[in-house]
Amino acid sequence: MPAQKRHKTKYPGIYYIMGKAIGSKKPEKILYIMYRKGNKQIHEKAGRQYADDMTAARASQIRAKRIHGDELSNKDRREALNAEKEARNNIWTVQRLWDEYVKNNPNLKGMRTYKSAYRLHVDPAFGKMEPKDILPLDIKRVSNRLLKTKSPQTVQHVIELLRRIINFGVNNRLCKGIDFKIKMPKVDNVKTEDLTDAQLKRLLETIEADPHPQAGTIMRMALCSAMRRSELFRLQWKHINFDKKFIQIVDPVKGATKHPT
Repeated sequence: MPAQKRHKTKYPGIYYIMGKAIGSKKPEKILYIMYRKGNKQIHEKAGRQYADDMTAARASQIRAKRIHGDELSNKDRREALNAEKEARNNIWTVQRLWDEYVKNNPNLKGMRTYKSAYRLHVDPAFGKMEPKDILPLDIKRVSNRLLKTKSPQTVQHVIELLRRIINFGVNNRLCKGIDFKIKMPKVDNVKTEDLTDAQLKRLLETIEADPHPQAGTIMRMALCSAMRRSELFRLQWKHINFDKKFIQIVDPVKGATKHPT
């Protein structure tokens, strides 16, 4: 394509070429600036006559700013934008870490619960933050706010999820971690409730009277061993040692592996 004719203006270093207006065939001036940076001659587009409301006078002002370093050149501006974009891509916020965590743990047990906790509680408070910017006061405020409507156990799950996400990022060298130890809300899971002799008698009578062939046996097993429902349902004959009077618990919640028979 042949070079288009350059038309001089009364302003030094300002010229234009004739083009067509965007969206029509109407002639339109496209103004350029020309200046020297070091030993290099630079030609840059200043703008279009109609689309950018550009005039030779305004182009001259732009040229002056570029020469004195008050304004970046078009190339430098593009490089700065690219650098900013690259920097944003290297920022690992809690939200971005969470997305990566989910991607790498699609079949994690309890993921549905984690997703709900993240969406409702973690993301609104920490999603846009980088782990290194999280302060102890931020976590304390979230904990105090949640404790007004949620149980300490729920709040502990939320804070533990945040810690898990941060540890994932640190262990995979995606981000810097926090420089303090997260304090978990105190949870009292110990609940002791003893039946009176009369209550125990009525319960056993009810169990005995139940016509279901297995329900009564399972209830007596739970009553005598304190096993959880999930532990009972996973129980097989091979898990019972009659000689040592022990029951092997499969996949226990708190790490306990045996119950006395």
